[in-house]
Formats: sequence, C-alpha cells, structure tokens
Amino acid sequence: MADLSLTVLGCSGSFAAAGQACSGYLVQSADTKIWVDCGPGTLGNLQHHIALSEVDAIVVSHHHPDHCAELPVVYNAYKYFTEVDRVRVIATNDVKRVTDSFQSDGDSGDVFSWELVHDGTTTRVGDIEIKFSRTDHPVETLAMRLTSESNSIIYTSDTGPGWSMSDLGAEPDIVIGEGTLLDANAHVSIPHITCSHLASEANKVGAKHLVVTHVPPGSDPAQHLDEAATVFEGKVELAVTGRTFSTTG
Repeated sequence: MADLSLTVLGCSGSFAAAGQACSGYLVQSADTKIWVDCGPGTLGNLQHHIALSEVDAIVVSHHHPDHCAELPVVYNAYKYFTEVDRVRVIATNDVKRVTDSFQSDGDSGDVFSWELVHDGTTTRVGDIEIKFSRTDHPVETLAMRLTSESNSIIYTSDTGPGWSMSDLGAEPDIVIGEGTLLDANAHVSIPHITCSHLASEANKVGAKHLVVTHVPPGSDPAQHLDEAATVFEGKVELAVTGRTFSTTG
C-alpha cells in the first residue's frame, strides 16, 4: 500500500498570525512530492523538509493572496538560485495571470510550466492523481482529491456552504478542510464555512480523519477543534505548522 503524507507549511486563515505562514502543504508519496498552495511564508517552511529541486509540481487552488502570493518569490528562487530548468505549476487561469503580472514582460513561462485546470479536471503528478472540484467561493477556487493507489487526501481549500465535498468522492483517508468560522460568528456575507459544517461534510463522505485548517488569527483554535469534534464521527485534529499527517495513521 502506498502511503500518502501531508505536512503543514502554513495554516493561518486569510493572513498570517505572528510567526506563522498562510496556506501551504507538502503532499508526498514514496516517489512524488507536491507543494499544494503557496501562501506567504511557506517557501521558507518548505525548505525545512525538502529542497526546491525535489518538488515535482506546485498546485495552487486559487488566486487569493493567502494561497498564492509566494509564487513570484518562488519564480525568483528557481530562476536565479537553482539549476532546475522548468517547474510544473498546476493552477487556475487567474493564478497564472496574477503571477505573470510580476514579470516585466508579463510572462513567467520561462520558469513555470503552466498547466491550467478547472472544475472536473483530473491530472497526474508521478504516482499521485489529482481531481479538482470548484468550490463556493467568490473567485474560481478548486478543492482537490489527491490519490495514490488506495490512499487519498481531500483538501477543501476555501469554500462557502454551497459546495459539496461529495463532488470529490467517498471515503478519503484524510480531509484537510477550512474551519474559518464558528457557528457563533457565521454570516452569509462571509464566503467561508464553519467547523461544524466542515465536520458534517466530512461525515457524509465517510472520511476517517479530519484536520481543521485556515483558522484566522485572533480566533481560539481550541474552539474550532471542539466545534468540529462535536460533529465529526472520526479522529479530529488541528493543522499545526510543521506537523505531518499520514494516511496510515
């Protein structure tokens, strides 16, 4: 059985808490290393675990800055300080547009080999298949399921309550999902979900393990964990920078 692991490179929601980083995760199988979302601060944290030359692909869920703003810095790192010729970047069209705008000629294609994806796209990086589903968020945002053999991880990215996790299939080993809100501060004007909603969705797909992420600075993470744990029927934990979660437990 091919184990999948997910290491948290950053998990602050919307902006980074003091000493922390925004959204970013390293997903690894025995043969493949994928950097999922590259919010501010995640480039430095990635290098605690692997070298830039070891990254097989960067996958970016959407172009909100707390999920993609490190990319122009990543471009410079690869171009001027590594011998890597081209880096595969799998992302939405708007992620490419924003990243290109930082270059004087409006094109980052000399370093990044872009693969544009959308709702329903399936692609493969090494031995990991990635399936995408558009969420309920103001900009095109793609949740994803990463699968290697019989092991899988669902990452919700950002979403409102109008998206169903079941779009990505049943019985993932791990769901790492945004728990930005609590029932006490939920409001229809905020395009995110509560921890109880996240947990309910994870129950519906039969997830074994739920990891709550994207908790905003100033909010008590313990409250987010408790709200999710009240609803979820399996194991619940909080995302913590540097922590690794594995599909084998």
